[in-house]
Amino acid sequence: MASHLLRSLLALFLAFGFTQSAFAAGSSSGSGDSGYSYTAKPSTSAAMRAAEAAITRKDFDAALTALEGERLANPKNADAWNLTGFSLRKTGKYDASEKAYTKALTLDPTHTQAMEYMGELYLTIDQPEKADALLQRLNGLCSYNCRDRDLLAKAIAAYKAK
Repeated sequence: MASHLLRSLLALFLAFGFTQSAFAAGSSSGSGDSGYSYTAKPSTSAAMRAAEAAITRKDFDAALTALEGERLANPKNADAWNLTGFSLRKTGKYDASEKAYTKALTLDPTHTQAMEYMGELYLTIDQPEKADALLQRLNGLCSYNCRDRDLLAKAIAAYKAK
């Protein structure tokens, strides 16, 4: 109970900007999901910056707490839903992760990072045909130099090579 209360208080503080905002996004090594790289538009809220910092530290529970505050304040933030899906996936909550990615893509059907991350989820739960379908969507959206498409294609190739 105390842990839940502390998390709720932290989310409130983050949502209202009572945090230090010095943050640099992490970078991916280019091998699919081995790292986190925020490739969409830069975040403006303290909650999103806190979530991104927590993800970079691989503290997915802290990220989920910050993201809860962001989603309450901005329920139509596709980036927040995407990072919620990512953090849920990293904590093994695959059904909830899929729902969060679906919400992100409902809000922004062209959110390439959500497609890439959702494809990684489908590979994790042994549904490569769904990952392939997302790769096809990315192929339709992307032309030259599309990092999310390339990461998903590489992950699918590695999955099929196993």
